Amino acid sequence: MTRDNPYQGDVTTDAEFQAALTALLQRAHDNDLTVGRPWLCRTSDSGPDWEATIVELDGAPG
Repeated sequence: MTRDNPYQGDVTTDAEFQAALTALLQRAHDNDLTVGRPWLCRTSDSGPDWEATIVELDGAPG
């Protein structure tokens, strides 16, 4: 399933990136998606491809 980018804001600072990533991870967790694994992120021809690894921290609240 392919969707348009659901994020509509600009990300121009580390704080904005962290806030957007935190919100995305929380929404995924709230919907019972297992996020703790490597994720391959392919971009368009004009951008690099990425691999992001999500690791749940021991003792984290929640």
